[in-house]
Amino acid sequence: MLVEGHPDGYIDWFLHSGSWEVLPLRPMPDAEEGRVKAYRKQAREGTLPPVLLWWVSGLDCHLILDGHARLAAAIAESVEPPLLQLHRTMPGDEPAAGIDDAVGFYASELARFARLRAAHGPTVPDGTASAGPRLARALHDLDTAERPTWAWPLPGGETEWRRIAREVTGNRGPAPAPDRG
Repeated sequence: MLVEGHPDGYIDWFLHSGSWEVLPLRPMPDAEEGRVKAYRKQAREGTLPPVLLWWVSGLDCHLILDGHARLAAAIAESVEPPLLQLHRTMPGDEPAAGIDDAVGFYASELARFARLRAAHGPTVPDGTASAGPRLARALHDLDTAERPTWAWPLPGGETEWRRIAREVTGNRGPAPAPDRG
């Protein structure tokens, strides 16, 4: 679901939560451009390098960081493009608390099953079959689960934003005001 109409395309956040839309950071190249033509052959052969995407939670979509021409080639050839997605995971200072929580839950479940075994006999399982996979998932998610992306205010505020916008666009006039909506 490629967001079209660069730079005036829009992301539809109202149809569903967890958008699967892909937002190009620059205009998509035409299917007949040189680089796209070269990649079309690779797309047909199944050897197309992946398109690099970055999940930005504030936009609720993916941004194309690298591979605009490769994606255009895959679309032109009607093949599914190989994708490589970057996303933010748990920052370094949070896993210790998550590990303690996961292990604490595991220990409490084993203790609960031990109490049930003491009260009802050896036919009650020891709890490892149900608590073990949940512990493994929780520990795995500490390293791999997606987290919201972060943003920081631009030092210098709106004035600096306008200066950068003028510099990047080569516009000598006043930069447009940032969208506040």
